Amino acid sequence: MIPTQTFIKENVVEAARRRVSFVFDHFETIHVSVSGGKDSTVLAYLVLEEARRRGRRVGVFFLDEEVVYRATVTQVEYIMEQMAPGHVIPLWLQFPFALTNAV
Repeated sequence: MIPTQTFIKENVVEAARRRVSFVFDHFETIHVSVSGGKDSTVLAYLVLEEARRRGRRVGVFFLDEEVVYRATVTQVEYIMEQMAPGHVIPLWLQFPFALTNAV
């Protein structure tokens, strides 16, 4: 077995919640950007969990590139509408734009 070292006595979730709490302690306006993927969904969950606990609202921003999978749109709708009803300020920006391809 490979020896491991422990430097702090808190796990990743506890550390993330502590950091999110710090943001709420120091900022009045908070926005979280989501892509619909797993990482931004987890971040949105932690932020909205703290918003519910404190009775605050948080902006949830999504940049819709108009060529995203339907499952992505469904996930973003879930985050904005069902994850924390009453605590989300939906910020859904959609506009057509072209991405260059270097190939």
